[in-house]
Amino acid sequence: MILIYLAPFFIAFELVQLLVAERYIGIRQIRAGQHPLDAVKRLPEWCAALWVLGRALTWLYMLLLIFDPRAGVQGFLMFFVTLIAAGLRRKTGLKWTLVIMTVEGAVRMGMLVNIMMTVFFFNGRLVPSFVL
Repeated sequence: MILIYLAPFFIAFELVQLLVAERYIGIRQIRAGQHPLDAVKRLPEWCAALWVLGRALTWLYMLLLIFDPRAGVQGFLMFFVTLIAAGLRRKTGLKWTLVIMTVEGAVRMGMLVNIMMTVFFFNGRLVPSFVL
């Protein structure tokens, strides 16, 4: 159950990650032809370290969710989408990175909200009791 209570923290991390990504590899930077690694204005090292730690914790969280009976399907889908998105970000250029990150983050946030709704509103059932 502790994994379910951690879901809002990971939703918040996803939102912050998308906001920072838009700031550093957003539309203005893409139009200007500016690559994030060539930019003068970079993230502070402590912020980059927190981001890497957050990403590692997100991967661990998704793996743990796979083995939770209440959230296994959502954990697997989040993990699968993250793997696919990582591969796509590697293959596509900088112009598509923010788009892929946005879709990936939205899927993960949606799955986390789905986990919370399933557990708290539907008592762990995938379908409400009045449907069955």
